[in-house]
Amino acid sequence: MEKEQQIEIATTLFGNTYLECKAYYMHVYKQTPCLIWIDQVNVTKALAYVKSEYAHAIVGIYQYSKFNRKIGKAFFNTTIILLNDNCLVEFGTCYCEILYAHDDEKMAESFIKEISVFKEKQKRKQFEINLISRDTYGLELKSMEIKKTKLDLSMYYEDDFIEVDKIIQNRLSKKDDKGIVLLHGLPGTGKTTYLRYLVGKLKKRVLFLSPALAGSIMNPEFMDLLIDNPNCVVIIEDAENVIMDRRLNSDSAVSNLLNISDGILSDFLNVQVLCTFNHPLSMVDAALMRKGRLIAKYEFGKLSIGKAQQLSDHLGFDTLINEPMTIAAIANQHETEMEIGRVEVLGFRRTAVEMN
Repeated sequence: MEKEQQIEIATTLFGNTYLECKAYYMHVYKQTPCLIWIDQVNVTKALAYVKSEYAHAIVGIYQYSKFNRKIGKAFFNTTIILLNDNCLVEFGTCYCEILYAHDDEKMAESFIKEISVFKEKQKRKQFEINLISRDTYGLELKSMEIKKTKLDLSMYYEDDFIEVDKIIQNRLSKKDDKGIVLLHGLPGTGKTTYLRYLVGKLKKRVLFLSPALAGSIMNPEFMDLLIDNPNCVVIIEDAENVIMDRRLNSDSAVSNLLNISDGILSDFLNVQVLCTFNHPLSMVDAALMRKGRLIAKYEFGKLSIGKAQQLSDHLGFDTLINEPMTIAAIANQHETEMEIGRVEVLGFRRTAVEMN
């Protein structure tokens, strides 16, 4: 029994990648810790400071590192430092947390204040998009650099979209503004292509919210994220479940979206939301399209024969276009279309059997 208990304790010490600091604290000090956590830390400088100023109190240092093949060097992802007086410090990629006994609260607060001096500067790249993701401690932003897209709108879209684009760019460039942009249409009609072009034109911070995390729009952690990033543009691709009419989908996040884009919260956050989706506009909650809330809406469709021919010629194809086509179909017309075989579903019919 004692052996089984030791194995159980040992396995809980490790998380997804390395030591789970709370379990390790309880393993070493045999008590439940208090915890103070701080983010946006320049970990390299903070760690060097701790090793220098607290060298006399360090009992042990444990690190998990990842090797970078490009530069031939390993970089630590996690560092755990054991200190005297029942204290443990963990450094992650951009955070620090101190676990301590309740009697040492003043010491822990003083330690965090020292570490707070080493703040990580958020350098905005010229063209970037910030992916909202979830880690152990909640939501975080992962900055990804994108290439600026050169796009002749008159070549790739119908003429009526030129004016819509001007409205979108004008409003999304305004400071302390709010509202919603709805872009919808068939797959392959250029919604994502336009987004790449648009992000390169905006000088605001752009946050990308995946459909999987869209349900967390009104969670406190999401509010904290928006408070830390005011005057931003939130892009939600495949936003059907977020904007769908509440009469059709009880799980719709429309109420949350309304509060952010035009409710009381919007006056403080100044967040603009851009949603793309494939469903027809008739399935969108009517409240999202009220005057004063809706910045612009546009339906992307197949290009007319004339426009399709123009784009096909521009892309170097020697093809006679005789029907409307999507941008994707025009750009990939050299590829052989794969035939999808029909799948026959076999089943059994349940019949009632009368029992005598």
